[in-house]
Amino acid sequence: MQLLRAVNTFFNKYLSMLIAVAFSMMTLLIFAQVVCRYVFQDPLSWSEELARYIFIWLTFCGASVAFYENTHIKVSYFIERIGNPRLQAGMFLIADALCLWFLWVFVTDGVVVASRVLSLGQVSSSMGFIPVGIVYLAVPIGSLFMALNVLYHALMHVQTILGKS
Repeated sequence: MQLLRAVNTFFNKYLSMLIAVAFSMMTLLIFAQVVCRYVFQDPLSWSEELARYIFIWLTFCGASVAFYENTHIKVSYFIERIGNPRLQAGMFLIADALCLWFLWVFVTDGVVVASRVLSLGQVSSSMGFIPVGIVYLAVPIGSLFMALNVLYHALMHVQTILGKS
């Protein structure tokens, strides 16, 4: 379990750094667009679309890190009122199983949709060189990252149920 924790921490640390870089890029793109539009009266034709694509990827990668840090919004009021930690872990394990099922659907169906869009060869309208399917890949890839983090937490809950934590 220590190896899994180390790999998970390593992976999410670098994913967090990638998110910080992408967020900075998106902010600079939007700032450049505002300056070009209102100061130079010559807007960039591609910056808003690229910022939107980056934001889509940030959403799914950020959700994965939120699963890792266990900071997603959840209604745990009643579960936390249960005095038995094993029963609490069992309830959280049920929630993890439901999350994994939804994420599995997102991964499998997201791959189908992204591959269809990629096979059509559609590219972004303002940039002309970024395949739109790359943007669609944010759903299955981000969902896969989320599923790995949920699986990690589910294994921690199983350990609690078995009394090993």
